[in-house]
Amino acid sequence: MLLEREHELAVVAEALQQACHRGFLTVIQGPFGGGKSAFVRAVADLGRASGALVLEAQAAPTERQFDFGVVRQLLEPVLAPADGGDHERWLREAAEQARLPLPGRGRFVPEPPGPTARVQQSAVWFDALVDSMARDRTVLIVVDDLHWSDSESLRALLRTARARRPRTLLVCSLTAGDVRTARPCVRDVLALGDRTVELDGLSTAGTRQVIEAVFEETPDAAFVRACQDRCGGNPFLLHAVADDALFHGLRPTARDAAAAAALRPLHVRRRLLGYLHSLPDYVRRTACALTLLGAHAEPSLVADLAQVDAHRYADALRVLRPAGLVDDPERRVRVGSMLRDVLEEGLPLEERAAMRGMAAELLHRTGHPAEQAAEHLMSVVALRGRDSVAILRRAADSALRRGSPRDAARYLGRALLDTAPVGASRAGLLIDLANAERSFATAASQRHVAEAVPLLGTVRERAAALVRLGPLLIDPCAFRVDELLRRVSADLAAVSSSDSADVLDRELALRLEAREHFLGAQDPAQQRSALHRLRALGPNPPARSVGERELLGALAHVAMVTNTVPGDELAALAARLLTQEQPCPDHVHTALPLAVNVLAAAGRTEGAAGWLRQARRVAERYGDHVEQAVIRAEQALLALAEGDLTAARSDVLGEDALSGPEMSGLPALYAAVLAMVALQTGEPGLAHTILIRHRLSDRNHFLAALLDMACGALAARRGELRTALDHFSVAGRHMERIGWRNPAVLPWSSAVALMHHRLGDPEQAVAAARAEVERARAWGAPTALGRALIVEGRVTPGRAGAVLLEEAVDVLEKGPNGYELGRALHALGTRAETDHTRREKALRRARDLAVECNASELETKILRILREQGADSTRKAVSLTPSEDKVARLAAAGMSNQEISTKLSISSRMVEKHLTNCYRKLGIDGRPYLREALADLDSRTPSGH
Repeated sequence: MLLEREHELAVVAEALQQACHRGFLTVIQGPFGGGKSAFVRAVADLGRASGALVLEAQAAPTERQFDFGVVRQLLEPVLAPADGGDHERWLREAAEQARLPLPGRGRFVPEPPGPTARVQQSAVWFDALVDSMARDRTVLIVVDDLHWSDSESLRALLRTARARRPRTLLVCSLTAGDVRTARPCVRDVLALGDRTVELDGLSTAGTRQVIEAVFEETPDAAFVRACQDRCGGNPFLLHAVADDALFHGLRPTARDAAAAAALRPLHVRRRLLGYLHSLPDYVRRTACALTLLGAHAEPSLVADLAQVDAHRYADALRVLRPAGLVDDPERRVRVGSMLRDVLEEGLPLEERAAMRGMAAELLHRTGHPAEQAAEHLMSVVALRGRDSVAILRRAADSALRRGSPRDAARYLGRALLDTAPVGASRAGLLIDLANAERSFATAASQRHVAEAVPLLGTVRERAAALVRLGPLLIDPCAFRVDELLRRVSADLAAVSSSDSADVLDRELALRLEAREHFLGAQDPAQQRSALHRLRALGPNPPARSVGERELLGALAHVAMVTNTVPGDELAALAARLLTQEQPCPDHVHTALPLAVNVLAAAGRTEGAAGWLRQARRVAERYGDHVEQAVIRAEQALLALAEGDLTAARSDVLGEDALSGPEMSGLPALYAAVLAMVALQTGEPGLAHTILIRHRLSDRNHFLAALLDMACGALAARRGELRTALDHFSVAGRHMERIGWRNPAVLPWSSAVALMHHRLGDPEQAVAAARAEVERARAWGAPTALGRALIVEGRVTPGRAGAVLLEEAVDVLEKGPNGYELGRALHALGTRAETDHTRREKALRRARDLAVECNASELETKILRILREQGADSTRKAVSLTPSEDKVARLAAAGMSNQEISTKLSISSRMVEKHLTNCYRKLGIDGRPYLREALADLDSRTPSGH
């Protein structure tokens, strides 16, 4: 199938017409695989259709040693089948004109007396024979790949071309730029050319037509683009790829585009390598150098890499560019990726590795970006010298700066393969590799730090290596990291006690201490040490340096989980730590997330929410999986503290959040947050799945407690109350064993109380609930206390229970958690001891809060109760919550969401949620209608707003 060659065929057709008056020579040239042979066949068909006598020949490198091989190809098919009249007349007239005897029977050329006479007389004879054939009609002589013709045939063709006889058209094709076109006889023939037809590559439309013809269906645009990029519009390559794709069962769809682009048909490789081997060595080396350097193929670099001088480089380009083997900007020719791949594969392995290494050094030496140089080293078998390792390390630094730790790890991993198994150089590479891997492969990061620490020469170096591991991301059991921490910390303390101690030693010691306290948070003995350290720091501990802030974050975490310091005090300290740090994703590799955990437990979410939003935006641009995952977990904790269950779930339980690396690659605290969110959003099955997927340790009693809470919730749903009670009790024993007594962390005692209540054991139910309330009062946060009071109110019979629920409502009104407030109002509204008016008001308020918090399950329960009580759940009077009313009136006054957020000290997300609820309740489409809707509401509300 010949596509996009209409103009070129028209040129040849015009030459056929002009040949009626004088001899004509047309040269067809194109790149390797550019479809010259197909075009030449089309020219021959065109000649036959016009009534011309067509003489065809295909020159080949294997036949160059056969004298007159091309001439014989031209004559034999025409003379052998000719009828006696034409045959005899052509031979007789040629013999008379050339003054040579008629050839013998079965021969087309007379037998000359000697070799020299044979060459001369054969050229004369061929010219005379063509002249005889052209007396009564046009003769079209077509020679494909003229540059491969034998010398004797070239001389015969040259004589005919020079004669310029009417009704004679000579059409010759050749590979553009081929060095054999410089042969004297070829050059002489080409010099007589009247016209040159250039064959360009196919356009995207042409590529589409080829694919459609092969597959017999309309191809997808992505498949067409992939083939165009792969083949560069080269007809030979395109047909080869399309046929190979069909053979492999691919379809021309977007899904199979990548697979088609990866194909590399064997016959393409053989043909191209055969062509390359026919070129001079310096041309082949230049082609490979251009391919290896790609977009960085500056003339001086290519010449150095190919080891050629400027003259030979220019000469090589004159061969390669017209042949379509390298990009030609002047002709806007871009070589497809397949040719580049095959060109590189054509190099012997050792030569290719040497050229890759040399290319990297050349690029680095001439000031190109380190990553461009490093990519050449990624595929070599062995690196060459120290320069290669230095290039890879600089490339890793560059990748980290642009936010690509995975690329940095690739470069450093390659450098490690050629580094000695011991020594400072290997240790440095391992540390840098661990630093890159901590963003996406925490286990590998710990392994490499553990491998590097013994190789480092000084205790300061070992300490600096260990503090690169964020406390949240350390698995104390893996690679004995906890033992390493203790040993290095002790060694550093010994050094710090000497006169050589400095600020750096103190900073490293503080950061190591922070990690020890965090990892020992489940050990009562280490808890006592941490709490003593916190008290010793005083009421206003210093937090100027990173080490001081990390230590305070770890100590605050221990104090929070053990419930030994009131929530207000710890929240003030945590907020102070947060304000002294810039919001960035790297904070996840410090103890700062522990401060966020404290703020969430204390219900102090205002500043932390905005801080984390900024950090997440940066993480989405520059961070990797671990940074984004931990920040999402922090945001989920804050969302739970605000009662926004939907936001909490979307932060960490969405499809994208759960589809990353296996759960064992993430920190235990992250798995705990996932499980807590699943439990609080009514999905204990998901919590169970998350926890069993995580690599549980017998030393992590908190995760074990969470797993028992999930099992208990599932058993309670099945109606197996005794089993559920056992699980909740086991969870409590886990928490008591490690001294974690803060109900804000895990309200296991409330779950025990509810199971006793359902099993008909009121005394134990009240005792368990009261114990939780006492601990919640010690912590002091409204959410934890209100939640505990709800349970105590539910299990306490009579009017005393209703009083407790009223207290829960009062407490939760002071906190940020609308969901828990809604639960308290719901519990109060369903108590028989609550009077009818209070019940209805409580339930209506609870329903509004459920809507505000997107708590559909709670909303459904309340609506069912309202219907059962005969209340009009779809009352005409609109009721905005106090928070919604404030936000709506500020928005109606013209304030932006950000201004409202600042004025009311709430998050922008909460502002948006309040406004959305207002629009729904008021029945309006948006902010422009708020003023009018609020005025109408005021007119229908006797007490105004």
